[in-house]
Amino acid sequence: MSDTLIGLDQLINQFEDNKSWDKQYRLIIQLGKKLIKMSDKDKIDHNKVEGCESAAWLLIEKKEDCYFFQMDSETRVVKGLMMILMIIYQGKTVQQIRDINIDQIFEKLGLLNHLSPSRTNGLLAIVQKIQRI
Repeated sequence: MSDTLIGLDQLINQFEDNKSWDKQYRLIIQLGKKLIKMSDKDKIDHNKVEGCESAAWLLIEKKEDCYFFQMDSETRVVKGLMMILMIIYQGKTVQQIRDINIDQIFEKLGLLNHLSPSRTNGLLAIVQKIQRI
């Protein structure tokens, strides 16, 4: 699941190399295409993320001490945002998840400056669900 993920530093570099929002938006769409499609059997109410404008699902699995996530959405942009969260959180322990300064990462990426309020709310709803584990 995490074999194809780029590193966080590489993600930040990609955003810094593509300074305009148009290029960053295209980058988000490209990231979304790499998100592994979630099985329809996992798209149940229990896995649905409340607070997202479009339908979004988050499945959390614990293997040994690490957490692994499957995410899916009906929209390309949300899938791209989910892929960013996968890069940040995938395969981490609870302590590592707690130690992540997500606000600082979003600041480096410049994400929250350009997303609509509803997309920002949805993104933060997914983050909160992850941080509650």
